[in-house]
Amino acid sequence: MRFKLPQRRLTLLAAAILFSLSFEPLPLWSLAYLFVPVFIAATNGLTFKEGFRSSYLFGMVISFLCLYWVVYVTITGVILLIFVHALYYAVIAGLVSASTRKYGTSGLILFPFIWVAIEYIRSLTQLSFPWVNLSYTQAANLPIVQLSALSGDATVSFFVIVVGILFYLGYRYARQTLRASLIFAVALVLYAAVYLWGVSQIQPVTGDFKVAALQGNIPINQKWQPGGLDHTFANYDSLSRAAIADSAKLLILPESAVPAYLYYEDRYIAWLESITKRHNVDLMTGALHLVRTDDARKHFYNSAFMFTPQGMNKVPYNKHLLVPFGEHMPYAEKIGLLSKFREFVKTKLNLDISDFEPGDSLSTFLSNGRRFGVLICFETVYPEFVRDLVNSGADFLTSITNDDWFGPTSGPYQHAVIPVFRAVENRIWIVRAANTGISEIINPNGQIIAKTKLGETTFLSGMIGGRLPATPFRVLGAVVSKICLAVAALAALFLVFSKGHHD
Repeated sequence: MRFKLPQRRLTLLAAAILFSLSFEPLPLWSLAYLFVPVFIAATNGLTFKEGFRSSYLFGMVISFLCLYWVVYVTITGVILLIFVHALYYAVIAGLVSASTRKYGTSGLILFPFIWVAIEYIRSLTQLSFPWVNLSYTQAANLPIVQLSALSGDATVSFFVIVVGILFYLGYRYARQTLRASLIFAVALVLYAAVYLWGVSQIQPVTGDFKVAALQGNIPINQKWQPGGLDHTFANYDSLSRAAIADSAKLLILPESAVPAYLYYEDRYIAWLESITKRHNVDLMTGALHLVRTDDARKHFYNSAFMFTPQGMNKVPYNKHLLVPFGEHMPYAEKIGLLSKFREFVKTKLNLDISDFEPGDSLSTFLSNGRRFGVLICFETVYPEFVRDLVNSGADFLTSITNDDWFGPTSGPYQHAVIPVFRAVENRIWIVRAANTGISEIINPNGQIIAKTKLGETTFLSGMIGGRLPATPFRVLGAVVSKICLAVAALAALFLVFSKGHHD
């Protein structure tokens, strides 16, 4: 199945559209399995250079269609993100092309290893933005999501690629009726077997501890205005009273729910302490944090603070993993030129790049005898980071975010399903509090047992329990990703230094 270059470009465009449509908020997860054979048809048999060049535009289309909403956060970031993100897909296409050129259809064996390896690489370094993993297309396909418990969401990506390859081979050999029928049968049996296994993994779970996620629904352009702090506290005071009346024992406020450096706001600290002391409840809120050191330097953090009936915990959790170009300029602290570029963007172009620093400790908070960890916004997209937090002693997790940055786009919907995978990977409850939505409570099966709508002022309460016995992922980590990285690296070296190709 060989296409001419113009046909390949159109086919790649179709593949990019199929891939992009398979993500939230559309209920089209099945398109991910169709994307794979279309992508193979467009890249099959090309050289690495041909595959790379022809697929760079494919990567840009995916980046734009899936991540266009980043423009609401940072204009600079979305431009850089589209160009950089496209490189990952171009590399995948180049390696798959070279593999099939040399080995024919047998070279497709390397495809799932290459794809997962690139997804893993995309989660490394300060430039990382592992948002649109192929696995996340399956969020609504809960039995398949259960594969995440084995070795992270990469296991789901690997599975989707394998099934898609079988579909491609069945179509390729369509004229050989028996051969094609056998291939399609293998694909269907494999999918059915994994699906039924996934169904068997979804076990009944119950909770005994009532929590509430408060959704203030305060637009950014109001929150940071003069008087915005008083308005914010009045809003959350009302929601807190309603949640307490509903018997919640832990109140969870979103990321930057307090639009100020809370540690230095005695008046608002007193207000928060009055809630916890008067009603004998615990409260955790997102806020900004400023630390002044002896050398007169200022260190800014995106943080979470804990309040109990005994008062404020003076040691906050500081966000570890920052959004590149939105919350910080990657490597600016190490490369002087980037530091100067950051200042140029802020002062000359009048574009916003925050100067947050990453936290350096995996701290947990205690509520009613249960330890819980905090994930702030972007941190939910890192499986091994979440695993480390769970293994540090967390009985359940909270995820706090302010998705108003993303506007009325697909971004909040994409973001809201990512914790489903973290819940399954670690068999742990996750309570998500989002400023403008979507807030949700997710059980260890990945089932969203309660959720709010986008753009409503409300609170969400429910009973949660402790974590379940350790999964293979929680014990061993992202083994599949690391194996795929090793296989892909060796394959890439072999393809580069070997000669000849399959005709």
